[in-house]
Amino acid sequence: MAPNLTPDPKTGAGTWTDAQFLRAIRRGIGHDGRTLSPVMGSAYYRNMTTGDVRSVVAYLRTLPAVYNPLPANRADSSAPPADPGPETEPEPRLETPTDLGRYLVTIAACASCHTPSDAHGPLRGMYLAGGMLLSHEGHSAASANLTPDASGISYYDAAMFIEAMRTGKLGARRISEIMPWFCFQNMRDSDLEAIFAYLRTIPAVQHRVDNTEPPSDCPLCGARHGLGSMNSPLAGTAVGR
Repeated sequence: MAPNLTPDPKTGAGTWTDAQFLRAIRRGIGHDGRTLSPVMGSAYYRNMTTGDVRSVVAYLRTLPAVYNPLPANRADSSAPPADPGPETEPEPRLETPTDLGRYLVTIAACASCHTPSDAHGPLRGMYLAGGMLLSHEGHSAASANLTPDASGISYYDAAMFIEAMRTGKLGARRISEIMPWFCFQNMRDSDLEAIFAYLRTIPAVQHRVDNTEPPSDCPLCGARHGLGSMNSPLAGTAVGR
């Protein structure tokens, strides 16, 4: 269960120090020393700049305090403790728009939905190539191929990408709300342009994914999605670690 992050001193985060917040966000260790669930996303947030993490903490302290007692989370004894990572991470280089785009794609955990995986982790050679099956509130969809291949978003330009992220539409076609464009639509144009610039630099992967077509088995990613059977397996495709 997600904790109360408002500054209520009894049931929320009102007594947490900045150091405890930073440790939770970047290392996945709670204020009480407990290893947090991977759902928390520290594997991605550990890449945040110190300034951005401190800005998040500063914002949380401005929220109205809400008294909301919650049951204590019980650790999952079947899951190994998450690797908390080092105490500090090197500050990411943000010298160019592409650097910024890489940074934003990383901390937004885009790969967690757009890079297909198996039980061992992300599939090698399939970074942001889509096909992962996602579901929410009775709806399901396969994530899109974001690489600059003809089967991905090679036909996008920056304006089209920004419009899709702002409106949740690509021309007359609506983007599934499983893709949280309604959150990303609040980003600055310059940030969205940086993300698009970065996506242009990643390796192109031919992986056809189309949620308007009947699903079929995909030999490339192992999932069942629209146009899956039109994909050819990569010789020697292995799991990246």
